[in-house]
Amino acid sequence: MLSNFCDPDFDVARMHLEEQELEHLATLLIQQLCVSLNGRMLAGYLNVVRNADLWTIADLPKLDLKPLQHPFVLPESFPHQTSVPRFLDGELVRWLLLSNHTQTDSGIVIRRFFAFASHRGQWEWKYLIWLKDTSSGIHADTAWEEDLESLKEGKYP
Repeated sequence: MLSNFCDPDFDVARMHLEEQELEHLATLLIQQLCVSLNGRMLAGYLNVVRNADLWTIADLPKLDLKPLQHPFVLPESFPHQTSVPRFLDGELVRWLLLSNHTQTDSGIVIRRFFAFASHRGQWEWKYLIWLKDTSSGIHADTAWEEDLESLKEGKYP
């Protein structure tokens, strides 16, 4: 639908958008929707879905869009209303296992920083990890908090 969108303010055909630009637009629209979701709106939409023959499009709850966070400006609430980092410097961690892998990298947290996670459309903690296995010649890597788990039992050599 986005690839054929046309109204007085925007005509995809005249814009000559590339596939990657369409994908970026779709991603931003999905992020905008996710940031703006609330229970009242979802309940209203579910009510329309369950009673489709009794309702019209005009009966759908209004979608109040919240502003997306900007990737180059720290949130105004930083650092006072920022989530507490889950991992501390010196903590042993490993990447979560993916369903198609039997092993994962592990290491020690040597630093953390607050960065814009474009895949989530928000600011989150990111960690610098000193890798335990350096056979690949790579000694450190970064990871988002959601991709790591603590190795409470492990010891770093």
